[in-house]
Amino acid sequence: MTDILHKLQAATTDNQATAELLREAVQEICELRKQRDALEEIMIVLSRTTLPWDEEGNPTEALPHFKERYLNAVHEAAGLLGLEVRSTITRTEPRT
Repeated sequence: MTDILHKLQAATTDNQATAELLREAVQEICELRKQRDALEEIMIVLSRTTLPWDEEGNPTEALPHFKERYLNAVHEAAGLLGLEVRSTITRTEPRT
């Protein structure tokens, strides 16, 4: 855990509202870090997945494996990014 999380968890207050706010901040930071780590794993999978074409542009025998890994990674990323929920980003990005 990082220094900021330790500081937030160590912070004490007699004010119940402030204590609840601190607890929610710690929880949100932890959730965002888990999401960051999951997205990093997806990026690692994508970056290590060899393109399934030879130098002439013909598909290789790796195409089915590539397609499966790519589709799974993109589906997981879409879920983590919350693309089914409208946000500032999804509202302004071009639809393809």
